[in-house]
Amino acid sequence: MQIRRWLSFFGLLSLWAVCLSCGQNYRLPIIQIPGDPGDPKLYHFAMTISTNDPVADANVPGTVMQTDVVGDMDVGEAPVGRGPIFATLLPTGSANRIYVVNGLEETVSTTTAAPQSCSPGPVCPIGTVSTITMPAGSVPSYLNSTEPSNMYVILQNLNRLGQGVSAPPSVGVISVFQNSLQQEIVLPAGDPAAMVELPNGHKLYVVDQTNSAVYVVNTVSRQIEQTLAVGPAPSVAIASPDNSAVYVMTNSGVSVIDALTDVVIGSLPTAGQPNSIAYDTKLSRLYTTDTAGQVGVYDAATAGGTLPTMLKVLLLPTDSAGRGPIAVAPLPDGSRFYVLSIDPDHTTTPLGTSLTLTAVDSKTLVLPNPLIQFSMDPLNPPLTQGASPVPAAVVPYCTSVRFRYMVGASADSGRVYVSSCDAGGTYIFRTSDNTGVFLLPSPNQPPILQAGQPVYRRQNPVFLITGR
Repeated sequence: MQIRRWLSFFGLLSLWAVCLSCGQNYRLPIIQIPGDPGDPKLYHFAMTISTNDPVADANVPGTVMQTDVVGDMDVGEAPVGRGPIFATLLPTGSANRIYVVNGLEETVSTTTAAPQSCSPGPVCPIGTVSTITMPAGSVPSYLNSTEPSNMYVILQNLNRLGQGVSAPPSVGVISVFQNSLQQEIVLPAGDPAAMVELPNGHKLYVVDQTNSAVYVVNTVSRQIEQTLAVGPAPSVAIASPDNSAVYVMTNSGVSVIDALTDVVIGSLPTAGQPNSIAYDTKLSRLYTTDTAGQVGVYDAATAGGTLPTMLKVLLLPTDSAGRGPIAVAPLPDGSRFYVLSIDPDHTTTPLGTSLTLTAVDSKTLVLPNPLIQFSMDPLNPPLTQGASPVPAAVVPYCTSVRFRYMVGASADSGRVYVSSCDAGGTYIFRTSDNTGVFLLPSPNQPPILQAGQPVYRRQNPVFLITGR
């Protein structure tokens, strides 16, 4: 009898435990895993930053437009500040957050990319845009960061003291969490044109075009530790993924800095004036293009303190003004790299609507014959290889845009994107068969009335970013 009572007791206890597990008093612990989200496709996008005529439409905001790699479509747009000129992505951990410098109102806009799926769909909205105000007269011009918590911005300070009087330039430190400018690192008087932070976040290298110098900034103390003399008029810098080197493009070549010792160990010469540098993280290669029509391919996987080794020089056609290859986009899978060039036969069409994209096999390093050519005419999409270009109106202010043409590869190596300010859109190129898909036009500006009728005018790309 007593055994039966004990069995009944344990049976009731078991039922009580089961009921507790079904109620509101028990929950499995939820562990949040920091870092990138689990779905890498969220970052398979291209972002085009577009603006409008800074004189006729100075009060019209610029736009960030997101292109989906899978669907080849505009999946979201958001207004940024007036006169955007530069943009970048926050590094790993928040890789879908974009920062945009707005030149006409001295602000930095930030937002997140649209997710790939949402409810209700089918097009998901880009995140809410926040505005970070810079000091009056600071003239922000460039952004860079490899830290998840800070974004750095170059402040030219051309009218910082008012009435046209400049102050020394500086690097502003923007807190990602507080969305505000927290500190400024004062630089020597000059013209800081660009900067790059090492992937480990320990040092920031600021390029001064006027002084032909690079300032090495300790990101912990936020002080300049060294000033390095490089080639004349440096304009761009990139860092190797292993933190060992920084490559600085100058008017005479590429100065190479040993990032372990912060010593300039030499220069990579070019036949003409360099106009772009790019790094292939898959193959550890450095690519250069110059005004003589040459594309330099270097093996950067060399011992510390030594210069990259030249693998090959490719020669592409140039026009009568010496314009030829202007940028390189390596595919992340290491199979090919694409060279963007000014079409030598552009004399019959506007400069920015006739470009040449050349696919080069990364193993053989042999130019294809014939070269792949495409037109960037916004009036006649879709466009495919061999399509005849149709003249389009060239926007006058595009001649002064720093990043007039840009090229980038998608994270899955399936697409190459080319933005052209003159063409008013972003060209989508499919790498599986080297075929142009179409030109995705930039958003229209708000209409203006002409003869009582609303007239829409298209914005023009000034910057391109491809998601990781």
